[in-house]
Amino acid sequence: MWSWCSLEPRAAALVGYASGLVFFTLGFSWFGETAGALVGPAAPILDIGPALAEALAFAFAAYVASVAARRCDVRAVPFVAAAAFALGEQLRSSSALGVPLEQVGITMIDSPLRPLAAFAGGYGLTFVTVLLGAALGWWLLSPRDGRRVRVLVAVWVGVFVCTALAWALWPARHYAPPHRRVAAVQGGIAQSVKRSDTGLGLALARYTTMTSALRAQHPSLVLWPETVITTDLRQNASLRERFARLAADLDTTLWAGGFWDDGVRLQNALLIFDPHVNAREVSAVYVKEQLVPFAEYLPGPAWMRKLPYADQIGGFMPGHNARESYAGATPLICWESVFGDMAHDRLREDPSLFLIATDDAWFGTTEGPYEHAQAATLRAVETGRWVLRAAATGVSGIVAPDGTWTQRTALGGEAVVVGDVGAPAPGPFARLGPLPVGFAMALIVGLGFAVPALRRRRA
Repeated sequence: MWSWCSLEPRAAALVGYASGLVFFTLGFSWFGETAGALVGPAAPILDIGPALAEALAFAFAAYVASVAARRCDVRAVPFVAAAAFALGEQLRSSSALGVPLEQVGITMIDSPLRPLAAFAGGYGLTFVTVLLGAALGWWLLSPRDGRRVRVLVAVWVGVFVCTALAWALWPARHYAPPHRRVAAVQGGIAQSVKRSDTGLGLALARYTTMTSALRAQHPSLVLWPETVITTDLRQNASLRERFARLAADLDTTLWAGGFWDDGVRLQNALLIFDPHVNAREVSAVYVKEQLVPFAEYLPGPAWMRKLPYADQIGGFMPGHNARESYAGATPLICWESVFGDMAHDRLREDPSLFLIATDDAWFGTTEGPYEHAQAATLRAVETGRWVLRAAATGVSGIVAPDGTWTQRTALGGEAVVVGDVGAPAPGPFARLGPLPVGFAMALIVGLGFAVPALRRRRA
């Protein structure tokens, strides 16, 4: 804030872009942990490529902050700058080509600001966090300016008061006692082993054995991670029958991650085996709707497949599920769990439980699995729902509606999560969703410039 407001708008935008480029290149460094081995010398593209696009959000915020410092009321500048930053984050995180990673709001869900997410969501957390810093930076530019001092004090005191009120009025503080037993299986199979010739046999043996051991726990639902079964299950009736028998033996609904060919193209899917519906076959299929661009599929014309290393990009097809919830549970596969708008859309069917199946083995032991797990915390608080998370190598666990992990595994190794989940405890954000927050950010920016412009016209 200090640097952006010190510079002219164009220079501020360049500095903002440069700072965004550094921020995202470092933040995306875990992209190439495993995938980098597939593309060899081109591995840095996995980090720098997305950063070149995402840094535009920083440039936008820097430009708006610089212009606001010259045209807006002194007291409004921090609010306009923070709103521009939050709006840029929301815009870059939306749509099929959006990259909703490295969000300030995701990291701040583990801070004392957490209750605010039940009222304003992750983008609200971003706005509040940047506002605290913007008020401080704006004051540092002119420490003796009484108006800036008052804004700084008002912002910090106001955020404290709002957080205290949010905590006091937070429905999830009083969620009902959990009553439904569920489980998640973490096989701990590294990505290099999973992709090997022996990976499928190892996964079948390990996941069926670990799941069978849950018989004494009597879970009503068992969740496996994303694509742990590395074969097309539509073409393998014997495996489907085997999993159906496993679910029947435990008298549980089994959600198994694997591949599913719809007859046109391979899809990333969760197969649901419910013995109360069909004891010998799959009962339903959920197909991943939001694919990772330039990883699971290549957006653009077919000729792009001829570009260097493009053959390493998956050829999956996004799914279109007529039914997104099953027996009160709605799934999000990996990347989908980072999209706040997608999670909010799932509330149409009023599920009581979110299931997150993911293969974070791609990220090795970097910060990637931890950031991805923080997204599960944010989804729980935003929606006021319980979350059951199964990750191939961790972090797996159960998240309560207040963001508390009642069960949590370490990163790496085999583990089984068993615990209880219960009824939702939604706050206002579960009803509103992220769209009104985006409109509010745009309104703050618009009013910040419109009000002084009207005053000048009247004068």
